[in-house]
Amino acid sequence: MTLSYFDSSILLAIVLDEQKQEEAYSYWQNSIRVSSILLRIETVITLRRIHETNRCILAGGWLDAKVSILDDFLASVNYMVINAKIEREIYTRKELAQCRSLDAVHIATALQFRVLTGDESMNLYTFDKAMHTLAEHYQFKTNSL
Repeated sequence: MTLSYFDSSILLAIVLDEQKQEEAYSYWQNSIRVSSILLRIETVITLRRIHETNRCILAGGWLDAKVSILDDFLASVNYMVINAKIEREIYTRKELAQCRSLDAVHIATALQFRVLTGDESMNLYTFDKAMHTLAEHYQFKTNSL
């Protein structure tokens, strides 16, 4: 199995039964999963936002069911908290400004995982185009878009 960093777009594709669900799940299955604590926060907030926006058309219990599925997936992830080393990555790597703030935190966290593990072949999986481009810039193996 390969060490793989996941952002929320991959996990949400699985939990929300999106078009790329099978692709996302194939990355998830074949990996030792790592991420920032942001993964937990972003995914649950997204589910709650979808529920609030679509409450009138979603079945009762939709949110509880999706959060339960999400929790099962999240239980298999090794997390890194945002710390001074990640903040230093953000301050020193100007290229991180090419994506959104939380995506920059994800990439900085992946860079720290790579330093800690010494695994230069680590994957970084995302469906976000700007984050994907930066992952390639930092020489992570990644999915195709």
